[in-house]
Amino acid sequence: MELELKNHRIEIVKNIILQVFSFLEEQYLYTPKCKVEGDDIFIESFEVEYVHETKRRKIAVSYTKSQVYSEIKYTFSVSITRIPYSGVEDFFSLSNYLQSNGKDFSSSLINDFSEAEAEMILRKIAAALKEHVLEIIDGTEWLETYYPRKD
Repeated sequence: MELELKNHRIEIVKNIILQVFSFLEEQYLYTPKCKVEGDDIFIESFEVEYVHETKRRKIAVSYTKSQVYSEIKYTFSVSITRIPYSGVEDFFSLSNYLQSNGKDFSSSLINDFSEAEAEMILRKIAAALKEHVLEIIDGTEWLETYYPRKD
């Protein structure tokens, strides 16, 4: 039963991501590739990688389910990696960037997974990409001095 729920939830997340981030395919010609991740850290992990070799970018839209103390946390995130990756300067975390500019928002659901709330979070993430980092997506710019770090 739990495996059925997991597969159903991942299918829901996959469909929402492909719908909400379709602008990456349609406007910027990125190619999506879906990956169900398996590791010891997360209960569930799924990612859609959007790759554009010519623009030298990979955009990863990720979903994870984890247990944090007594709570179950469903989290969505986006990162952009420059191709080829040669170090942390080639990695861009949208949430860290938004946090550093005081524009971050919650990208997690706590204890209960809701398709409507997941879609709302993913739409906010897509809107933040469009508003703040289109130049990175279209390959014309890279924030040379930005990478995730604690000040």
